[in-house]
Amino acid sequence: MLIKLLSTEDRHHLVDLAKLMALADKPLLWDGQTPEEFTVNTNLNNLSIKEGESDREMITELERSAGDRQSQSGTVSSSMFSNMFSSSGSSTDASFMHVESRLIDVLKSFPLIKIKRPEGRVQAAAVVLKELLKAKQFELPATPKVILFELMLIALRDGNISNIEWALLKEFQQHHQLDDFIFDDLLERAETLNREVNKTVSIILE
Repeated sequence: MLIKLLSTEDRHHLVDLAKLMALADKPLLWDGQTPEEFTVNTNLNNLSIKEGESDREMITELERSAGDRQSQSGTVSSSMFSNMFSSSGSSTDASFMHVESRLIDVLKSFPLIKIKRPEGRVQAAAVVLKELLKAKQFELPATPKVILFELMLIALRDGNISNIEWALLKEFQQHHQLDDFIFDDLLERAETLNREVNKTVSIILE
């Protein structure tokens, strides 16, 4: 919604954060199986995240708004891009997979029993978030507020903010030293906007 207020580099930063937010609380699969479906032949090293089609559509729209990342010299290193392209050749899928693969790497470094628990998922997602936020500087003090508001809207897409999403939002707030009243005010407006959008969609679809 407010992504156009950001610089091109900051838009790409928002896209990466949005990908993490979208993936952080999604179901995990081992060899394409849930823990309840494990067999003696299940490869526990073959870990994946079951992201939804709506998540990919959201990322595609954000990428479209952010513009072509490859054309922005200095935004992302060429060595990073070498690991970001999927077989489809799509920059959207490739960038999405970069964040996803890093999150999976962190999850795989934890014991299985830990990553099956919400607190383990929070810890893994927080590791990736801190890497994304590390040494990130904004020229304008309003920029982290814009990004936080957008992340809140993303977290509210299914009607409520999960515990994992909440932990990431608070981690972002603390990193950028945003006051609690700013966080609460932005959250109230994000919730109001989300309700109004849902009401509008319901009216249209009636």
